[in-house]
Amino acid sequence: MTAPKTKQAKAGHKTSSPARAGVVMAILFLIFFLGNSDNQMVSPLLPLIAGEFKLDVGHVGSLMIPAYALAAATAALLIGPVSDKFGRRRFLLAASILFGASVLAVFLIRDVRVLAAIRILTGLASGTFSTCSIAYVANYFPYSRRGVAMSVVQAGYFAALVVGVPVATVLAQSQGWRTSFAFFGSLALVAFLLVLFLLPEDRHSIEQALAERVARRFDNIRVVFETRQRVAAIAAAFLVSAGFVGFFSYLGSWLQNSLGLRTRDVGFFFIIVGVASLAGAFAAGPLSDRFGKRLVSILSTILLAVMLFLIPRAGWGPVLFASFLTASLAFAFRQGPLQALATHLVPPRVQGAFVAVRNTGSQIGIAVSAAISGLLYKSFGYGAVGLFSAITTLGAAVCIFMMKEPHHEHTAQERQVVETQPRGEEA
Repeated sequence: MTAPKTKQAKAGHKTSSPARAGVVMAILFLIFFLGNSDNQMVSPLLPLIAGEFKLDVGHVGSLMIPAYALAAATAALLIGPVSDKFGRRRFLLAASILFGASVLAVFLIRDVRVLAAIRILTGLASGTFSTCSIAYVANYFPYSRRGVAMSVVQAGYFAALVVGVPVATVLAQSQGWRTSFAFFGSLALVAFLLVLFLLPEDRHSIEQALAERVARRFDNIRVVFETRQRVAAIAAAFLVSAGFVGFFSYLGSWLQNSLGLRTRDVGFFFIIVGVASLAGAFAAGPLSDRFGKRLVSILSTILLAVMLFLIPRAGWGPVLFASFLTASLAFAFRQGPLQALATHLVPPRVQGAFVAVRNTGSQIGIAVSAAISGLLYKSFGYGAVGLFSAITTLGAAVCIFMMKEPHHEHTAQERQVVETQPRGEEA
């Protein structure tokens, strides 16, 4: 039985425990792991998919990746503002069902155009996963602890490299690439049950009267663009994704076609890179909470840009491994702190809308980058993709520089978040 909302608001902080906060982070970690495993495994599976359909890798990638990304952008833009009114949890439940159904459907597909169409549905679910998970963390955790929380949740992205991609490649090698999709579709049921039974309801944590008013008119979208810092945060989301996803999407093909690795070898390579990324993601949270989320984000972004330029120019060997490990750490160190910094730029009542617009920008960046990188890879090779990615990533560093770290973390806004957290829902 749930407690009355007035009592919940007063008791939320007091009754919350590290165990409850840990459960929240663990569930949202799984959500990120699930969505990103499905997305990241496309890179090493592209040659197998293209081979079956007797098409060029770049052509198949330009069909599948933009369709997925644009759908995710649409979902983020629509769901984010609405979740400010109704809460994030119910949309995570719906997205789990859609994700599972659409990914399992891949097992039956025999036409690449139908495959691209089904990826649109998966993209809708993934966009909802990302938007609602980040907004949930932003509302649940105060800024002084948000760096750790956001880094833990987004570590699901890197756990996908360590576990998700290798599992997908092993399954694809032994059972066919469709089996990889079916496996992650079945995990969506687990995510659904965890969200249903363990993730606290969050609707009461949002300013209901005001949220209803602004959600009806989508005025919260206007609020998102009110300051230069918020616009910079949105532009940073576009450039961050554009600077890395195109590079990553054709990584598997480059490793196999240019360096001679097999699909299973690529999976092992991703494990090594993923372990470094996962370690970096967990380390980034405490360091950013102590030394500043903006500083950590800028330094890691600049370092990543350098590595993206150098990697395609390295041959197989220790230098390539060292470059990839450095790039993985830099990427991991940026993700959580940057999200924590960005979500502090808007009041709690429009967190969903702000995250939605940033995720929309991110997904558009993915679509644009995938299309451009596909053309560059086909015409000029992976080195051109690396140059494009490095320049775009430096642009992201400039945008992050325009975002300001708050001087006083325990502001009235943060106290409002703490007082309205969904922690007492099941008290």
